[in-house]
Amino acid sequence: MAHPNKHIREAIKHAEENGWRFEKASARAHIYGKLFCPHGRRDGCRMNVYSTPGSPEEHARQIIRRVQSCPHS
Repeated sequence: MAHPNKHIREAIKHAEENGWRFEKASARAHIYGKLFCPHGRRDGCRMNVYSTPGSPEEHARQIIRRVQSCPHS
């Protein structure tokens, strides 16, 4: 199932197109899922994707910024 917000859905797609992997969280989780850098280890190259952030557009921008600022790119 795709994220219900189009801005976040597009940001996840952008991350995947740049090699990041998306894992959907379980139905009981407080987050929607996680994004993982293709080369990241435990150094912070991952990001939580929230189901209902206060500002979906800002959360989408945060996802895109994290992907673009990845030191492994």
